[in-house]
Amino acid sequence: MPDNPNAGLDSPRAWVVAAAAFLGAFVSFGVTYCFGVFLKPMAVEFHVSHAVMSVLFSVIAGLSFFLAPFTGEIADRYGPRPVVATGAVLMGGGLILTAHVRFFPLVMVTYGGGLGAAVACTYIPSIAAVGEWFKVHRDIALGIAISGIGCGTLVAAPLSAVLIERYGWRTSFEIYGVASTVLLLVCAALLAKPPIVGEKKKVSIAGKVHTRAFALLYVSLFFAGIAVYVSFVFLPAYSADIGVGRVAGAALIGYIGASSVVGRLGLNALAPRFGLLTMYQVAYAALLASFAFWLTAHTYASLVAFGLVMGVGYGGIAAMAPAVTANIFGIEGLGELLGILFTGFGVACLVGPPVAGILVDRTTDYHWPVFVAAGAAVLALLVVIPLRAYRATHAGAIAAAAD
Repeated sequence: MPDNPNAGLDSPRAWVVAAAAFLGAFVSFGVTYCFGVFLKPMAVEFHVSHAVMSVLFSVIAGLSFFLAPFTGEIADRYGPRPVVATGAVLMGGGLILTAHVRFFPLVMVTYGGGLGAAVACTYIPSIAAVGEWFKVHRDIALGIAISGIGCGTLVAAPLSAVLIERYGWRTSFEIYGVASTVLLLVCAALLAKPPIVGEKKKVSIAGKVHTRAFALLYVSLFFAGIAVYVSFVFLPAYSADIGVGRVAGAALIGYIGASSVVGRLGLNALAPRFGLLTMYQVAYAALLASFAFWLTAHTYASLVAFGLVMGVGYGGIAAMAPAVTANIFGIEGLGELLGILFTGFGVACLVGPPVAGILVDRTTDYHWPVFVAAGAAVLALLVVIPLRAYRATHAGAIAAAAD
């Protein structure tokens, strides 16, 4: 260990790690969140219902978060590089195999399992590394890294629609398989173990998880996850139901991705002035406010407005959740702690999209996903409000109590 315990923090090498994490989020979530664009052509070819396709998305997103505590812990011990490299192989292999599968249950394994495990290997390990490489500029570095999710969604959704129209969904998966493998291997090569590697303390992690602050963070992310993932899965199908074309419907996911960058960087930038927890709650309020546009949407313009506002709220939540966690609990074992926290999103994936899919199949009414998502957004905001009691001034006391 260097004589100066902070040597290397906030250095040029640290910003390279942040750029690598951006690339990892860009690829892994860009490919995952364009699922809604592939939903209809895959459902038609395999003759499966919306509910079944929603379960497929739940497998992807659920695995990506339920495996995260394990991949986060491995990255804490051995560094993020080998874990992310494994994710590159899993994502590329999963997509290419899916392109050749003719039996839908195998799609659950190749597409659901492959992508879910790949995201688990990529996202939390790389984001935790950013948190551990920074001290002074941690919030903004995390915001930049996580904005890769929004940028990836902005590019991948409309690109997927174009590729499907020209080549079909199977060839599109082959293209994504090769490209994602190459880009994630570049991401892995640029990552490195943080200059300070604290000794893992199982009791410390368990103590932090069993605090009220962690419970509030977890439950609020669970309800926010339902709102977000139901929207990602059903917004393109809803737009098609009111007569919007495939490319234009896919572009709605892109609008969410684009505006999420504003939420990730803009709301995060305001945190030093108004307080990190305050801006975190503002993000939840923006998420809820967005559904006022979708609940009354009868035109494409209304859906665009929904996507833009929702993206700001969703982006702010995703960007600030790791920073809020580090702010309250410190950076020791951050990878494992974030992995456990984000299983809240995993549970949301198992609950939200399948329930909405069942309601659509039974009623053929695409308004049900809106009601499910909006109700979850209300509960998310109500749960996150009590976090105001855990401002930065309390961080030291809470972390000490957890030990």
